[in-house]
Amino acid sequence: MQNHRPPETAGTGNKRAWGETLRNRWEGRARRLFVVAFVGFAGLGLLAAASASAGLNFLSHKIAVQTDKKYGHDCFWAPPKGMDYANLPNAIPIQKPNLFPDVGSTYFVAQYKLPEGASLTFHGKFGHQRYMSWTMFGRPGELGQIASADRLRDIYIKPDKGSVNPFRTNRKRNAGPRKYTFHVVSGPIPAHRAPNTIYTQTTDPTTRLGMSIRNYLPDRGRDGTGDAGLPKLVLNLADGTKLRGQQACAMLDPIKDASKSTFPAAVWKALVAASSDPVNAPALNPPRWEKFWNALYTVAGIFIEDPAERAAKYPPTESGGFQANPDTSYLLTPTSLKYGSLLTVSGKMPTFPKTLPASKRWTPRKYQVRYWSLCTGSSAVTGLGYDCVYDQQVPLSKGRRYTLVIGQAKDRPPNARPACGYRWINFGKGENYPDPASRDYVGTMYMRFMAADPGWKQAPQRVKTPGTEKQVMGPYFPRSKYWTKSEFRKLGCKAK
Repeated sequence: MQNHRPPETAGTGNKRAWGETLRNRWEGRARRLFVVAFVGFAGLGLLAAASASAGLNFLSHKIAVQTDKKYGHDCFWAPPKGMDYANLPNAIPIQKPNLFPDVGSTYFVAQYKLPEGASLTFHGKFGHQRYMSWTMFGRPGELGQIASADRLRDIYIKPDKGSVNPFRTNRKRNAGPRKYTFHVVSGPIPAHRAPNTIYTQTTDPTTRLGMSIRNYLPDRGRDGTGDAGLPKLVLNLADGTKLRGQQACAMLDPIKDASKSTFPAAVWKALVAASSDPVNAPALNPPRWEKFWNALYTVAGIFIEDPAERAAKYPPTESGGFQANPDTSYLLTPTSLKYGSLLTVSGKMPTFPKTLPASKRWTPRKYQVRYWSLCTGSSAVTGLGYDCVYDQQVPLSKGRRYTLVIGQAKDRPPNARPACGYRWINFGKGENYPDPASRDYVGTMYMRFMAADPGWKQAPQRVKTPGTEKQVMGPYFPRSKYWTKSEFRKLGCKAK
C-alpha cells in the first residue's frame, strides 16, 4: 500500500542567488506552475486520476509468462490460473477461469486424495501483494455447485520464529524474514483449532479434496505470487514417515482438471425461454443489483419475479457456489445491451489500502475493504470473466464517488476515459456458451468487496435479508443506468 505522504517540496535554493539567474528560473517556473494550476483546476474533484493510470495495471504479459514458467510444472499444484494466464500460449484448461474470475488474481489449485491418518505441512513465504489466503473446497451441492469450506487469511497466519507477517498493518510491507508453516489436517473443524491449520472436514481417504491459494495484486515487478513462490510440501503419513516432492505426489494422486462448477446450460435455457421477457431475461431495466447468496437463489431464482415465492423455492442462505471466496461479499446484476448500448455503474468507493506500485506501509492502516473490483462476465453457464477494474484504477471525484462505463469497443464515447472522470470497461462476448440460443448482448456484472472491516456498518457482508442491500449499504450500493452513445456523449467531460 502506498505511503501517501505529501510530495516533498522543492528546496528554497541558494539564498545568495538573488540575481538574474534566479529571476529567469523563477519566471520559467512560474509559467510552468500556471499551466499546472490551470490543468489542476480543470480536473478539480478528480481525486485519483493518477491512481487510475496504466502504471497500476495488474500483470504485464511478461510477468504472466514468467509466473507460468516458474510455477507451471509443479507435481502437486496446477499451473497458475487467472484471466492473465488463460490467454498464454499452450494454456491448459485449468488455467482458464470459469467461475467469474477477477483480473487481480493468481490462483494455484490442488486436487488430491489424502491417505488415512495423514496430514500435509507446507513451508511458505508471505508474498509482496495485497491479499493471500488458503481455502478448502466444499462438497458439490445442488446443480453441482461447489462452495468454499475452511479457509485462513494472510493476517491470521502466524509467522515462523524470527520471521514477521507483513500483512499485519503495524508492520512494514517489505519487512522480513517472511517465512511461515501451514498445515492441512483431516477431519472436522474442532472447537479450538490449531494455529496455521485448515481442516478437510472429511476423513474418507477416497474423497478427492480441493484447495487453492489466492494471490491478489502483487507489487509492481513481482510475479503472480508476490515473489513468494510455491510453498514446499511435506506429506506426513500415519506411521510418522515424511515424504516430499515426487514421492509425496505419488501418494497424493493429484489431478489438474478444470473446474466444472458452472450452471447447467439446459436449465439456463429453460429458465430464459419460460421468462416473461426471453429477449432480455434475466436482465432488467434499470439493472437490479443483488447480493450473491447461493447459486440456486441468485441464478435460478432471479427469474422469479415475486420475492416471497423466490425465497420459498430457493432459500437465500449464504452457502455460496462457484467456489466463492468466503472472505468476499459479491454483488451481481445481469445485463442486456438491448436496453442501451452503454451502461453506467455509480457509487461511493470504500476505503482500501493503496499498495501499488510498491508501497512501504499499509496506507491507510484502517480501511473498509482490503480489495474492491467490478468485472464483466458471461452467463452463469460458462462463468467467464471479460474485463475488470479494481480500486486503484478507478478515478474518484469528491466524496469518493465513481462512475464506470460499460459497453462494446465500437460504442465507446470519447468522454469515457479517466481524464474525464470515467473508467471504461469492455462488455465482452455475452452469454458465450456453445448453443444457438446463446445471446451475445446478455451478460453479467459482478462486484467484489473483499475482507471488509467487521466494524464497517455499510458493508455488503452486513446484508442479511435479500432486498435490503440498498438500505444497508447506503451510498456504497451501486446504481446503474442504460444509455445510448449519443446520450452519454452529451454528458461531456467532468474534468472541464
